[in-house]
Amino acid sequence: MLDDGNAHLESTKQSHLSEIIGQSPIMVRLQGQVARLLSRQIVGGRLPPILLEGETGTGKGLMARALHRCSTRYAAPFIDVDCAAIPETLLEAELFGYERGAFTDARQTKPGLFELAERGTIFLDEIGLLPRSLQAKLLKVVEDQRVRRLGGTRSQLVDAWVITATNEDLAVATRGGLFREDLYHRLATVTLRMPPLRERGDDIILLAERFLARISAQYGVPTRLLSADAKAALLSHSWPGNVRELLNLIERVVLLWDERIITADRLDLSPSPQLNGGASLVTPPHEIPTRLRRFGRIVDRKRLVEVLGEAGWNLSLAAGQLAVPRNTLRYWMVKLEIHPPGEAAPSARVAQPAIRLPMGNP
Repeated sequence: MLDDGNAHLESTKQSHLSEIIGQSPIMVRLQGQVARLLSRQIVGGRLPPILLEGETGTGKGLMARALHRCSTRYAAPFIDVDCAAIPETLLEAELFGYERGAFTDARQTKPGLFELAERGTIFLDEIGLLPRSLQAKLLKVVEDQRVRRLGGTRSQLVDAWVITATNEDLAVATRGGLFREDLYHRLATVTLRMPPLRERGDDIILLAERFLARISAQYGVPTRLLSADAKAALLSHSWPGNVRELLNLIERVVLLWDERIITADRLDLSPSPQLNGGASLVTPPHEIPTRLRRFGRIVDRKRLVEVLGEAGWNLSLAAGQLAVPRNTLRYWMVKLEIHPPGEAAPSARVAQPAIRLPMGNP
């Protein structure tokens, strides 16, 4: 029978981990990693440093908060530090604290953020931008679990779970001498990769519909719905800004348009960048049907059908030949009304409910 602490922990896991939604294979793998990690924790025990890797806007901060809320440290502070936002001259004092008289304006002792995270979690975002002059001190804190304030003569124990995040390739940074290799290996005891949105397939629709419902409620308007062509456009977009870009787009659409059904033209997504390599799909502007321009695609329908036929209508093979994502190929097929002989025209698939993480040992 679970005690009160464990019962609360189990009840909060479902709610907070449900924020990390996704049913694409890459997200299911990530969810499984997180579930296994959390199943290994014990009340009062230590947790390994975690490095979250991923492009800007992929949800690293959201993941860090979810990990904290689902851990045995849920009742203690979560300290969020953006290493890029604090001037280098102040960062050491902010992280590690200082004693009275340590410098000119140090009129009283101040604990650092590591101390404030006692028994909780400290999240160091943009860790790749941490000045090299501070990397050695951070390594000592992580390894020894002790911190010494500026101007102090003794170290004191700190119990803080260290989660870091970066959109840089720290392995490359270590080879270039920009980041200490020993610190990198210490922080990357467990590494979780937050995938870019363009790799998540139909999760794009899951997220868009979740955002539509939430933002519509926030502004007190009827819940907006996505049309089939809007879903196809969302699936085709390359999403350089990832989940953050999608969230901003959905909020803009809810604010600017009154229609209950959101269509592709309301999304106003710009075309993806020109293809590098692969079969040529570009048609001279004077030969492009008007209806294709509306969807931001300059595609030769005849050539596309030829490539699909050569691939035996296998979308993965054809997408590889064209050097485009499979979702982009599917979008083009919807817009150009292309489908295998004897089959109905393809349409954007309706997303299924989000998969919830199984709790406990896998």
